[in-house]
Amino acid sequence: MRLRTAGDIVVSMKFHKIWVQQCRATRRIKKQFGVKSALDYLLGEKLLNFAEAADRRSEFAEELPRFQTEVWNVFNPYELAGYLTTLKPSRRKKLQKLLYVNRSSSSRQLT
Repeated sequence: MRLRTAGDIVVSMKFHKIWVQQCRATRRIKKQFGVKSALDYLLGEKLLNFAEAADRRSEFAEELPRFQTEVWNVFNPYELAGYLTTLKPSRRKKLQKLLYVNRSSSSRQLT
């Protein structure tokens, strides 16, 4: 946990819940700069970093499924699938694992 100041108020920030703010920011990025920029930000940077932290810290691991679910609320399946096809195979594989881990529907799986 880290403290930051907002005016005269000290705010306690739980970093394992930072994904909530990142998803809010992504919605703004999507509106202002487009889907590609939003996908680069949330998937290409934030989700991958969060997953790495989840490998090391249990509080991040507990939040990862919520983050993964929220990604599906921010982007539709076509946006996600299209973005993944633009990535190098190793990066694509990592993100596919993160995005489709709890998705049993074969229509959501990429080949």
